[in-house]
Amino acid sequence: MTVLPIGLLWKLRRVAAGLRQQDVARSVGISTTRYSAIERGEETPNETDRMLIEKTLPLLPQTTERLRTDETVQVVVG
Repeated sequence: MTVLPIGLLWKLRRVAAGLRQQDVARSVGISTTRYSAIERGEETPNETDRMLIEKTLPLLPQTTERLRTDETVQVVVG
């Protein structure tokens, strides 16, 4: 099992989906600068932003389960 910071996981999901930071930021309703800082772990998303980012980004193709903790996500790849 691999544990990744939430921002890194979102970046992986975004890139795999062929989305730009600008696309995700616009969908969530935040600036591209803020979204970029969230991906880098420099800013913490609020609960609304977390929910909207999760809804915007598709899961990675081989991701079978997600277990969330505060600032990291455990990903089980099967």
